[in-house]
Amino acid sequence: MKGEQEDEFDHKTGPPVDYSFRELRKMSDIARATPRDGPHPYVTIPVELPEQVTAPSVTPSGQRNDNADTGQAQKKYVKYCSKALRLSNNLLSSFDGFSKALQAVVDSPDTLEWIDLSFNDLTNISEALVQYKMVKVLYLHANVIDDMRQIDKLAALPNLKTLTLHGNMIDNAKGYRQYVITKIPQLQYLDFSRVTRADRDKAGTWLKLKIIGRGKKKKMVKTDE
Repeated sequence: MKGEQEDEFDHKTGPPVDYSFRELRKMSDIARATPRDGPHPYVTIPVELPEQVTAPSVTPSGQRNDNADTGQAQKKYVKYCSKALRLSNNLLSSFDGFSKALQAVVDSPDTLEWIDLSFNDLTNISEALVQYKMVKVLYLHANVIDDMRQIDKLAALPNLKTLTLHGNMIDNAKGYRQYVITKIPQLQYLDFSRVTRADRDKAGTWLKLKIIGRGKKKKMVKTDE
């Protein structure tokens, strides 16, 4: 039965594609990396590259097929069927190339519902991120976002229910939690804590009284690599 439905796979079966702890520095590095093995096997689809393409645009499966006739090693490429993506614990500092990278490794990136970008070096929230309208869970904690106004962009994610931002510079700003709740009213969880009716009432009061502020930014010390 499973084999008969293989061609009609609806992208719900695949486990999260895990690129955490891969020392990724740029989004383009994702297409060159191999995701970590997990408790469940990945669901993949093969991808055929044009003969003239020399650089990989999709992630390698890690399998090689030595062709005795041509004397060339042929590498198979695949895309992963999943609605969840882990990019945590890397060295990512920019969203440049984010959409292209996702297109290269995920079969249907527009269906992503869960994205983990925690423990990176991201300083902002990019428009490239908010184009994925199906996202319900977004982890951005432990980055270096220092401007509360960056949160405003997340209002463009209508299905966003769970968000983490703690560990960024903004979480020390006055009215931080209230600010996030007013900007993204559909949130159910913020920083792993349920958004209660009392939270919403307080956020509404703070907004009316204009108490919510951006606070002082912490100074960032830049070091030469």
